Amino acid sequence: MAWPLHKRRPLCANALFILAVLSLWGLGTPIASTSLALSLRQDQALQPHQLATLQADAIVILSGTQNEATPEFGEPVSGEQALSRIRYGAFLQRRTGLPVLLSGGSVQSNEHRSLAETMAFDLFEGFGIQAKWLEAKSRTTAENADFSYEILEAENKTSILLVTSSLHMMRAKWSFERAGFFVQPAPTDFIDKKTLSTSSFIPNAHSLQLSSEAIHEWLGYWVYLLLN
Repeated sequence: MAWPLHKRRPLCANALFILAVLSLWGLGTPIASTSLALSLRQDQALQPHQLATLQADAIVILSGTQNEATPEFGEPVSGEQALSRIRYGAFLQRRTGLPVLLSGGSVQSNEHRSLAETMAFDLFEGFGIQAKWLEAKSRTTAENADFSYEILEAENKTSILLVTSSLHMMRAKWSFERAGFFVQPAPTDFIDKKTLSTSSFIPNAHSLQLSSEAIHEWLGYWVYLLLN
């Protein structure tokens, strides 16, 4: 935006350029990215000693990404974010004995198979747990909720443990409660507040990505509120 204005409106162009650089610097720092991530946290982690007394009908695990460049497996496998959710969902299933629903369709429309099917492969091969239901049509969090409700409401299972990343839980919980579920949040993949140091103000790629994900979640949450 600054470049086309640099001759006609140099002051405006300089202001835009400085704003862009400062924004990029700020969002790339650990202190800013962590603060953005923590602003999304509404639900605390479930404590292991609580699990035996939880009242729920099923565990719902939301998908993340999948990696299709995996010749060593011979088929797609879940990405890092999805795998952390699967790992925690497996932990919950072993502690509670509840059946598992995996939710995720073909988000980009060019995957070789649905995200739910890939998660089912990882859940069984990695943890020896067979998912009872696969919801393989959804492309968004709102569709995760609506299509999962269609499956579980038919079996009178509307009280769930909802497993997703802590960064995503606020929007996911809102969506699933709106669909009709009674939701017990079961977040994982937490972002911790770091001790303040010089490195807190030095930008890095990881922090910039975290800021991007946090902004994406806030924008997504506000859009959901406005459209519903």
